[in-house]
Amino acid sequence: MMKHALLTAVSILGWGLTPVAAQAQTAPQTVVTSEVDAEGREALAYSLAIQAYLYTYPLFIWERERLRRENLREAQTRGPIAPINRLGHMNWLANANSDMPYSPNNDTVYTGVSLDLRAEPIILDMPEIKDRYAVVQSVNAYMENQTYHYSPRVNGGEGAHLAFVGPDWEGELPDGVQRVDIDTPSGALAIRLAVQRNETDLATVRGYQNQMSLTPLSAWNNGPTEVEPAIPAPVERETFEGPFAHFHQMAVLLAENPPPPQHAAMNATLWRLGLEPGQGFDPDALDPDTRAGILRAIEDGPAVMEYLRRNRGQRFPTGWDTARYADDIVFDYAARAAISLVGLLGNDPEEAIYFYTFFDSENAPLDGSESYRMHFEPEDLPEITSLGFWSVTMYDGETFLLVDNPIDRYSIGSRHNLQFNDDGSLDLYIQPEAPGGELDANWLPSPEGRPFRVTFRIYSPKPETTQSLYDGELALPPLIPASDQ
Repeated sequence: MMKHALLTAVSILGWGLTPVAAQAQTAPQTVVTSEVDAEGREALAYSLAIQAYLYTYPLFIWERERLRRENLREAQTRGPIAPINRLGHMNWLANANSDMPYSPNNDTVYTGVSLDLRAEPIILDMPEIKDRYAVVQSVNAYMENQTYHYSPRVNGGEGAHLAFVGPDWEGELPDGVQRVDIDTPSGALAIRLAVQRNETDLATVRGYQNQMSLTPLSAWNNGPTEVEPAIPAPVERETFEGPFAHFHQMAVLLAENPPPPQHAAMNATLWRLGLEPGQGFDPDALDPDTRAGILRAIEDGPAVMEYLRRNRGQRFPTGWDTARYADDIVFDYAARAAISLVGLLGNDPEEAIYFYTFFDSENAPLDGSESYRMHFEPEDLPEITSLGFWSVTMYDGETFLLVDNPIDRYSIGSRHNLQFNDDGSLDLYIQPEAPGGELDANWLPSPEGRPFRVTFRIYSPKPETTQSLYDGELALPPLIPASDQ
């Protein structure tokens, strides 16, 4: 029987330490010469353990997702979850009944893949899609985006053969196949296709999904075959218990997906916490002060993540916040941890921009019993490419899931029949009750009596829009409560 580590409160807590440094080292064992030495050693361990917590948080999310897929032996069509190395098609728009964690959008359908690339590369065949926004996003086990090869921006939606290659594979790919390196043995794909809220357009998108295929390199012969990549055998897990269980578990996860070389500087410091590349974690080998610092970090970890859950990156005066540019995210371990918690698989800003808020214009928490208005002057509306769009989506403030409402409307945006004011400005109404009349077209229902958050997405923004938003020259309007209107 498979034994799995208990991932206690993984949505709030997760950590570990990082081996990938070139050589193993032994944690220092020094004689305490003074009380100052003891305090300093504990403080150092605490500081490093908090950093390790943030640095490795995505791996706990990855483990949770792996377990979800490992428990499936048959492909599913109701959502993007499928066995490892299988296409998982969600052929309907996410709604309040969706079991997708982490802020699913209500504008695109998803096709998802959890990749195991230890055996050989896997080739994804994508059809030509030029009538809508469609993107193939790939990430490593640390939720770091890899190179994009399919979107209106990078290839115009032309059909493509994409080979996803793990870090240890050596060989040549067939002509016409594009190489996409995944710098950990495990990875994931998120394929998004924009869709209108009607059965006719959904049928078109399902047709595109049916043209996608995954083929192992060894079976690919100038195109896809009927051979599917092998589903890896379930992973046997030891169950860890006790106060250091998370560090024991992290040592295992790090050995399975060693951090990529770009994180060598971080990895080189963590030997002080008793972790060596590919080795288990032995707290008994550490001095009491170092152990105390690690345990204190474990205790404080949930508070750190709760703060980051609500304050992920760059905060703007209008109450919105966003993660910083993707190149920064790779090394901003706090932002990376928060993104893996709140919005799994976020695109690079060249493909999509994400803004979030829990607060109104007065910096008060958003309350589903209150009525809010977002007012856009004509010049405030984000500029997008020909296939791009923007939307505002409502989520529960605690679960990050879509909120049930009487009209089944979970998002509102540029692709919908919005009612503009005579001067070209736009008002969106976020409230529990309908505003009435023509304004109902601009209504996003909120959950009465419950906290909520709002996400503003811009898919395929113009480069100048991206820059203006990040620089603060273009500001998203705040949510103004009715009492201030």
